[in-house]
Amino acid sequence: MQKTLSNDKSKNNAFNLSTQVKLLLHEKGFSNLFNFNDYNYFKKQSKNSFNKAQAIVELFIQENVNSKSDYNEYIF
Repeated sequence: MQKTLSNDKSKNNAFNLSTQVKLLLHEKGFSNLFNFNDYNYFKKQSKNSFNKAQAIVELFIQENVNSKSDYNEYIF
């Protein structure tokens, strides 16, 4: 049985929407907010958005407005 390129690729790459959302949340300092239950719910909510990853990130942050940022304990 031969492997094809599509079978050999990892399922976790930079083009996956979930990976993009995780990266954007990490950049904004909210990496601790990500979970797949909320991700799937927000994905359905933002299905018509132009930039789905950004829309999902905004929904994560809006939903968890009282959560502290990853950078909260750092002194700048």
